[in-house]
Amino acid sequence: MRRLVFLVLLGGVSAAALTPDEAEARLRMAVQIARERNDRALVARVEKLARELKAALPADAEARLREAETAVGIDPGGWAMAGQPLFHPTAEMKARQPDLHARLAQAMKSDDAAQVRVVTQEMLKVLGDQAGVPDGRRAGKKADPITLGEAEATRLFVEALKSEGRRVRQLSEGQLLPDQMLRLYADILSGVTHVRPFAEKHQPEAVVELDRLTSGVAGILVRLQQPAGFFPFPDLRGKNIRFGDMITRRMEAGTAEVKDGWVISADPDGGTQFDTGVCGTALLQAGVLHQNAKWKQAGLRAADWALTQQCCANFNYNAFSVSLLTQAYLATGDVKYLDGALKKFRVGVAPGQAPNGRWMDAHNARTVYHVIILRALEDLALTLPQERRQEREEAEAVLKPALKALLDEFDAMGMTVEALPELQILTALYPNDGRLKIAVQAMAGSVIAKCTDGKQVKLGAGVTQLAWVAGVEP
Repeated sequence: MRRLVFLVLLGGVSAAALTPDEAEARLRMAVQIARERNDRALVARVEKLARELKAALPADAEARLREAETAVGIDPGGWAMAGQPLFHPTAEMKARQPDLHARLAQAMKSDDAAQVRVVTQEMLKVLGDQAGVPDGRRAGKKADPITLGEAEATRLFVEALKSEGRRVRQLSEGQLLPDQMLRLYADILSGVTHVRPFAEKHQPEAVVELDRLTSGVAGILVRLQQPAGFFPFPDLRGKNIRFGDMITRRMEAGTAEVKDGWVISADPDGGTQFDTGVCGTALLQAGVLHQNAKWKQAGLRAADWALTQQCCANFNYNAFSVSLLTQAYLATGDVKYLDGALKKFRVGVAPGQAPNGRWMDAHNARTVYHVIILRALEDLALTLPQERRQEREEAEAVLKPALKALLDEFDAMGMTVEALPELQILTALYPNDGRLKIAVQAMAGSVIAKCTDGKQVKLGAGVTQLAWVAGVEP
């Protein structure tokens, strides 16, 4: 009997003979994940195997394929990472994807949520059990719940910045770092803005340097903001595999203009909402805290640009504008920004949610993009005033399953992304959610562990992630 069970289990692994199509699909996934890691040697290795297996499938093809999958972090032979499924489309899904994507993009341009939902409902039927399954994952790490007191967490933040001495001095003087996207500057500005009240209380001697860094980074963003209000993208051709190729494609299509090392034309597919959203939000936060009209006005120019943009077929791009517009409303009280955020939520975000709480297409189902959308949902839900309770409940109806999906992944895989601000903000909405509280403390522990071993300190996590450690309750 045991021998029979063993043979059945073995058959479950290898009963289906490897076909050229299956090998190609699995290698395409492996190449993609290797590219995401920006590991040229690994990409070359997997691409070489793909060429060899395309010519013919040798007897050891399965073993060689599994070796490549292991190298990039995929469960060998399994369309999964750490047991969590990866997007495995059928031939029909792949055949219908281009038409459905084009129809979704057209429906988004209508600015009509009902038209968008007609397309997304059809997409859900085509995707079936693959709806909301990501086409890439990151290995998670189990983290012990660790918290620090406000004073200790603030000191850790200040010391971690000091470990980046030359780069911090450069930024404080308003000098650019080489080949960096503006989202990095937004992260620094947002993090320093968030931690400043804690520094005033616990590290007053550090406030002058923190303010110099704020001024330098904000000045960089204001200087690079384009007249229309959006923010540019660095020309990373030859420097980053993924983004360099993206810019090359746009140049060949005639949709990108490059000047002085920056792509200064907005992405027609909506991608400019990413950097414009985070940069505009960070400038508004800093402008309000420091009562700096120049920074605040730059943030509002970004929000005004976002108001004029049609939603696109990439749900997380639209989510960046939702967050930016809610921040503009908080900074001004002007209801046009809140109404704009609600409309973009209804047209460009909510219709894409799959039954599992993630977003239906394999790209937006990735955890890193799921967190972006989650942030927009919580920003909107918390910003809508009590007199707009019905609209707030509408946002929370999408938010709750999205949060559950993220917490389920953390339970299964550990911390797969840095999401401390997003989780901590949610505790204001759901203070009695015990699983959320545990996740916040585990995420804080993960961030702390990346920045110190108890002896040495380094900036091993995102600046904003580390800044939010100061507010985590034990």
